[in-house]
Amino acid sequence: MPALRLNDPLVQNVIAGIIIGLGPGMYLAVTALGAGGGPANATQMVNLANSVLYAVWFVVGWFSGSFVTVFGPKTTFLIGTLGYPVFVGSLWYFTNTAHEWFPIAAGAFLGLSANLLWTAGAYISFSYSTEASRGSFISIQWGLLSFFASLGSIVAFGLNFNASELRVPIAVYIVFILVMVSGFFVALFCIVKPSKVRMRDGTPLAHYPHEGFWVELKMQRRLLQDWRLIVMFIPMIASEVAIIVLSSLNSLYFNIRTRSLNSLMFNVFQVVGAIFIGFMLDNRKISSRRARGFISVAVVATIVIAGWIGLTVWLYKNPMDLLNPPLFDWTDGPFGGFFVLNLIFGLNMVIYQVTVQWIISSFTNDPEKLARLAGLVKGVLAGGVAAAFGTEAAGLPQLSVVAYTFTVQAVGLVLMAAVTWKCVTPTNYLTEENVIPPKAMQSEEKEVQSAD
Repeated sequence: MPALRLNDPLVQNVIAGIIIGLGPGMYLAVTALGAGGGPANATQMVNLANSVLYAVWFVVGWFSGSFVTVFGPKTTFLIGTLGYPVFVGSLWYFTNTAHEWFPIAAGAFLGLSANLLWTAGAYISFSYSTEASRGSFISIQWGLLSFFASLGSIVAFGLNFNASELRVPIAVYIVFILVMVSGFFVALFCIVKPSKVRMRDGTPLAHYPHEGFWVELKMQRRLLQDWRLIVMFIPMIASEVAIIVLSSLNSLYFNIRTRSLNSLMFNVFQVVGAIFIGFMLDNRKISSRRARGFISVAVVATIVIAGWIGLTVWLYKNPMDLLNPPLFDWTDGPFGGFFVLNLIFGLNMVIYQVTVQWIISSFTNDPEKLARLAGLVKGVLAGGVAAAFGTEAAGLPQLSVVAYTFTVQAVGLVLMAAVTWKCVTPTNYLTEENVIPPKAMQSEEKEVQSAD
């Protein structure tokens, strides 16, 4: 086995995954608790703050790809890590004061920084991978995100096991803030310049012309002229809506220790989902990229549709009274059905959006184009999340929220299948001027092309 190098693409991708785990992973653990770890009556405030967060994220996403190509992933990561500890600190502030201004302002700041962080991560997973390993690279980041989120959930679960209060202890917030801050230093000391990254055979990733920020913005605008991306807008919007619905139901229906257990298992099954979908998308027993993508979409559709139908049935059996939430314990009857659904939606959270990202990143191997695509994907995804949080913040009936999110994801699946069938080509190698194919991949991709 060759020695690991800091400038190895896989090592850089793992480091990016660790940074994502330390920031968004801890944020995900807090979000999955429901109500930001606060009492059930904090749910509307958290949904409002998150609506602001993702609205800002959506706007920034149109420019963040250009930011990465101009300033590089290290600077982008450093700025991106700053918003997460501030946001969790604002939730801590709210649980003690009930003042909403800080969480809403922190949400706006996190919308700016989080988009930069996620764009840097997607840039690395898209452009540092080969076509044969792209699904695994994307899944590695999501697996590490979910692993760290699971660790955060274990901490919360342990502290809340015998909790009598309806909110998490202050110690949970402190631990999460300290962990989030550490991501800044990982990025500072471990992320290297893309031009210094070398594949195992010593090949650089690409040529980097760096044409300037204004040229980058013009190139970003051209993305809107690509019909493939326009068709993929709904799948991008639908990518992450599952966690909003599940986190709200978790906070409204269950007590704090049961919420902690649900949060833990939701994140654990994201790890399972990341491993599973990475294997599906990069399964070399299926030589055709198009076939791998199409089969993966079909499997994702089966899991996603089963989950939404099951959740609809569960809600009909357990109607909600917002003035008197039931706060079920895991010893109560309704918990069992929701627990199973929680696991299914943990899978949904990962497999849907990893497949969306794989399809879009299959359009090119050019790192600068992929950076723009990364920013666009994360920005449009955030728009979908903002809309979902908006439906929750507006106080719509949960069945109405489920109907909206189910419809968006179902339509997205149809469009994903169509784009995969029409647009995923055998390979993009040897067709793009700036891309330097790996030496070993040149012969391998020719074999794949002949198989298609």
